[in-house]
Amino acid sequence: MLKILAARTSIVSLGLATAFVSTASAQDITHKISGRVQMDYNIVDADNANTDWSASELRRLRLAVSGNVGSNVKYKVELNTNSSEDVNVEDAYVQWTPTDSKFYVKLGQFKTMNSLDEQTSSRFISTLERASFTDAFEFNRRLGLAVGTSGSNYTVSAGIFADNLSTDSGQEGTAAAARVTFNPIKEDGTLVHLGASARLRKTGDTQSDFRYRQRPFAHIPGRVISTGRVADKDTFLGIEAAAIMNQFWVSGEYGMTNASCEACASNPDFDGAYAEAGVFLGGSKTYKGGKFNRPKVDKPITDGGMGAVSLVVRYDMIDLADDAVNGGDLDNFVIGADWWPTKYTRIGINYFDGSANLGTSTSGLDSAFATLVNNGVTEEDVSGLALRAQFDF
Repeated sequence: MLKILAARTSIVSLGLATAFVSTASAQDITHKISGRVQMDYNIVDADNANTDWSASELRRLRLAVSGNVGSNVKYKVELNTNSSEDVNVEDAYVQWTPTDSKFYVKLGQFKTMNSLDEQTSSRFISTLERASFTDAFEFNRRLGLAVGTSGSNYTVSAGIFADNLSTDSGQEGTAAAARVTFNPIKEDGTLVHLGASARLRKTGDTQSDFRYRQRPFAHIPGRVISTGRVADKDTFLGIEAAAIMNQFWVSGEYGMTNASCEACASNPDFDGAYAEAGVFLGGSKTYKGGKFNRPKVDKPITDGGMGAVSLVVRYDMIDLADDAVNGGDLDNFVIGADWWPTKYTRIGINYFDGSANLGTSTSGLDSAFATLVNNGVTEEDVSGLALRAQFDF
């Protein structure tokens, strides 16, 4: 089922891992099997389109093998599928840390190093969907080479990338990315996170131009705003801030992309941001390596407790309109609640209320919203519920 994709992954990543394994004894090799299941159900209402959606989906089903080869090499290969039934490679890399060095070298497929929300695993993000700008600006996994280092209160990483392994093009795109994080306060019960990241991206000669678009928070329905294909290269800059204070936390980001548009009178700037505040009851949010990590559950149900509950409020916005391009804008207000029976299980519900200026492009939009644009309707309000049942191991 993976066909050529699996072959490419084997050559690029597993081939490297094999090279390291061949020089190590069996006692030096470790492996761990892990995975996750996320089942979603969305109920969505669009006012002006006069359309309702009510649908379930397998959002993510992943299986991974990871481990060490000796004391200096780590590896990971992870496959993913969803309701589409397509199987794709997520991570597939090896990471080498020279003896007595704080620097590492990472080679294979992995995410470009951008955004706190994007770097945090989908298992541990505060709301069921990430910030709008992380999707619209396409922070995806790519085949690349990165170097990085970290200390007790900082991380630094940078890399150069080709395209995702699933890309089928004679001329693949390229990217370069970097991220730095710092903890000015890091003590028992209190942590402050500051960060910044950047990415430069370019299409391949035979690829379509970049298009920036976004859904109305929930993964169902399709996109509600879009710029159309306007840029052959772009530059992203983002800043991050977060704090954990015992069971409370706050977090926020701002990101801007400058798109190089040859057909425009000037290069448009698109931006997005979010701010959130939350509280854990019976547990706490945790942090590791420049991102949020698996939450702490004080008394899981497996130990006779009631698990933990987290509550969050988030405001999220994205603006895809500039003088040269009118891709619309979207504001979402989200209220979420999660029950964590154990630290490996999550039952979540998010209510969202979104307001969109639709812009002028129908490129890649859900048909219900494209019809509005074609009929001269400029605004849409979309609200609903997103529910998730999650388990990982």
